[in-house]
Amino acid sequence: MSRSRILVCAAAALLLAAPAFAAGYEAQLDPAPFDATTRADVLESIGTVTGTLEGSILTVRGTFSNFTSPATGGSFRIGLAKGVLGDAIGTLTVDHARQGSFSGSIRLSSAQLAALKKEALYIRIDSEKAPEGNVQGWLEDSGKQNVS
Repeated sequence: MSRSRILVCAAAALLLAAPAFAAGYEAQLDPAPFDATTRADVLESIGTVTGTLEGSILTVRGTFSNFTSPATGGSFRIGLAKGVLGDAIGTLTVDHARQGSFSGSIRLSSAQLAALKKEALYIRIDSEKAPEGNVQGWLEDSGKQNVS
C-alpha cells in the first residue's frame, strides 16, 4: 500500500472516530412582555438556559425562579429576528413549581437552524398567572465573543 493511501485511510479513520461537533448556546430568561394585569406576576422572574446543538438536534436545560405562581409549561419558539415574538415549535418538560428546572430536545429543520444561528430562536416558560409567558430568552452562541 502506498504511503499516500495509508495517510488517507488514517485520516478517514480519525474523522470517523472523532465525536460529533457540538455547538453551545445560552440565554438569560427575563420577564416576558407584560401589561397592567400581569406586571406583578412576571416582574421579578428570572432564569437561565444552556443548550447544545449536535447535528440538527437542539437540547436545552435550564432553571427558573421568583415566579408568583407555579410554572405550567414551556416551549421552543421562533420569531422573525432576535427580540421578535413568534410561534411555538416544540415543548419543554418543566417543573410545576415557583422555582425549578426544565429541559427538552427538538430536531430543527434547515430553516429553524438558520433562525438559531441568527438568534431568532427562544425559550419561553409559562405559569398559572402568566399563561402567555412568564420568562423568555433568545438563544445565543456561547462561543461568541462580546466585543465592546
